[in-house]
Amino acid sequence: MTRRLAGLLFVLALVAAPSAAIATSLASLFDEGNNAFWNGDYEKAVKAYDRLEALGVRSAGLSYNLGTAKARLGRLGEAVRHYERALLLDPGHEDARYNLGLVREFLARRASEAGRDADLAPAAGPWRAVLDRFSPFAAALAFLVFHLALFGVLVARRFVAAELPRMTLGVTAGVLAALTAATLAVTVGKWHQLEHEREAVVTARGQTDAVEGPGSAVRRFGLEEGSRVRVLERREGWTRVRDDRGRDGWARSETVGDI
Repeated sequence: MTRRLAGLLFVLALVAAPSAAIATSLASLFDEGNNAFWNGDYEKAVKAYDRLEALGVRSAGLSYNLGTAKARLGRLGEAVRHYERALLLDPGHEDARYNLGLVREFLARRASEAGRDADLAPAAGPWRAVLDRFSPFAAALAFLVFHLALFGVLVARRFVAAELPRMTLGVTAGVLAALTAATLAVTVGKWHQLEHEREAVVTARGQTDAVEGPGSAVRRFGLEEGSRVRVLERREGWTRVRDDRGRDGWARSETVGDI
């Protein structure tokens, strides 16, 4: 469990009188979920946290709490989904990363014991690994800082006449230009990831069939609980997904949950 959401709610409470009332209500709901969790009433905790998400609250702390509560209830695919969301919002959330690894390891071992493919760790190339270490805010902030620093150094260099300081400022400008370009690439990459690469987690227990098309009885491959997939299309209660092996198939929409 974590109380990181309290900071967010505190900020909301400072906005205005109506906003303060709303924030107080949200804080009470969050405390209700926390108290239920510590008392072992995980169902009640999940209901309180789910209501916060339904009200539009997005927080790594809230997603982490939801994942932990659902893990205690044995709803492991859903727990993976919320841990993934926590890391999307805050890549530095080490508790979420640790718990996600534990749950996926358990699911992989259970699948292996049942004679199924046990590789649940999502494939990630070097670029994806870089993107996963930054939140959208952190990437944009890093770009802004380096961009302003570069501008400041270039302006300062115009007013320096001595050769050695000018050379030093020139080298510094080159380094800052490279860092500005790198952080811009990461910022654009995060934006593209969030806007165009819709991802989900298989939340149905056990293994779910991916079929040829909506309503088809022709099985293409199996999707293990807790595996991460890319969402390609949705149609009348069905979702077309692509797994880490590049295979496409249709699964019932209730068996996958967006990250």
